[in-house]
Amino acid sequence: MFISTLSIAYADDMARVEPTEGDYALAVAALADAGLDTGFVSGRASTQRLYESGLPAGGQDASLNELQFLALDEMEAEALSRQAQREQLAANLALLDQYDGVKLASSATVYSDAGSTDSGHTIDSGKVARLEDIDATGRWYLVSFSSFSGYISADVCTPVDYSEYDGTDAVRTQAEIDARTKTSYSVSFGSGVVSGSSNLRSAIVDYAYSFLGTPYVYGGASRSGTDCSGLTMQLFAQYGISLRHGCAAQYYASQPVSRWELQPGDLVFFYSGLGHVGVYIGGGQFIHASDSGVVVASLYSSYWAGNYYGAGRILVD
Repeated sequence: MFISTLSIAYADDMARVEPTEGDYALAVAALADAGLDTGFVSGRASTQRLYESGLPAGGQDASLNELQFLALDEMEAEALSRQAQREQLAANLALLDQYDGVKLASSATVYSDAGSTDSGHTIDSGKVARLEDIDATGRWYLVSFSSFSGYISADVCTPVDYSEYDGTDAVRTQAEIDARTKTSYSVSFGSGVVSGSSNLRSAIVDYAYSFLGTPYVYGGASRSGTDCSGLTMQLFAQYGISLRHGCAAQYYASQPVSRWELQPGDLVFFYSGLGHVGVYIGGGQFIHASDSGVVVASLYSSYWAGNYYGAGRILVD
């Protein structure tokens, strides 16, 4: 008792030391190094989850400790799911930033939503559609093609640069192609050939440049909107030379020339079905009405070189 009394008296005589903020930080760090904070925080979080959300799956016959572990498993699964969603969103945004089109490896049903409601439309294999958006899972692409839009499975799609296919039959339905190629034409070459000169060729090329930026309109032949053969028809009509509206009609009205004989003012044709035409302007380039409007393109680009059909001459010196 005497020793205890002395100890108490000694303690009373000692100054009381209050812990500082630095002392607290050191204690927290020591607990963290020992792995004690994780257990405390996890236990508190799992207990709070049990109070807020009820029993986790399979927890009807579990003990309190087991329930806490089950709750932690659910929390971890949800955290992983949220992380996967964030990563998928980042991947979607990156793809949309890099590509604005998709090419189909096989025919695809177009859905009004992400795979549930058939819209009644399909897109054929090999066609190219505009890529408008991607659903949250990354499994469905929102595309537009011809006059309709909807969702198609990402499994049949290869992202592409739409401008490489713009103005070609790859972005048209078969019905649109058939309607264009049904235009009647003469099968005798040269029916539209007229006398010309280098000055007339230059004038037609200069006039073609004035159409740059004119919007594409299927069947159109004016400055408010034109298709490919409508453009070439207008260029020659400006100088009193009549061409029919239609790629095939213009091809058979011209005099065939090889790619190496091309001169400015000659017509260049593409696709085995004579699906596209432009006017050669020299230097390996041509002006044509693409789906995005009248533009200059290169005959030597991989796409146009691969789909080149032939050339025709209207102006014979």
